[in-house]
Amino acid sequence: MKVADVLTILVLLVSCNHSNGTSSDFHLCTNDKHPYYYPSLEYKGGFYEVKEHFFKGYEEIKGKDNTGIIRIKFQVNCKGETGNFEVETYSLSYKKMNLNKNIVEQFVRLTKCLDNWIPAIDDNGGNVDSYKFFAFKIIDGKLQEILPK
Repeated sequence: MKVADVLTILVLLVSCNHSNGTSSDFHLCTNDKHPYYYPSLEYKGGFYEVKEHFFKGYEEIKGKDNTGIIRIKFQVNCKGETGNFEVETYSLSYKKMNLNKNIVEQFVRLTKCLDNWIPAIDDNGGNVDSYKFFAFKIIDGKLQEILPK
């Protein structure tokens, strides 16, 4: 592993302010439930920044059993903070399966590092809690695609 790669991993580990998905520091602003697509939740810099974050931050782990989909769902409160992360892994035919633990942990860590969320706004113009999910398509340990776009 190159020195630059080690430094990148260390920066990611140190820069993330989330220790886990159920941190006692994370609180929702209300108990209102909204679908993931409304009200609209955005990330500063848009999907381009999100995509760059994952493609640059992910360290490929090669192997024949490293193919599948990782779905990470999480909540973003009215302050733009994230928490309550849920992870599921699937085969490419969408059957539940286990994927390489190191790959899954990388994507969870990278997702928790996204800290420029712009809170969703309701019809009255107020910030509200929302949630987001990403699905990462991995083939032979290589990141192929991120959904939803």
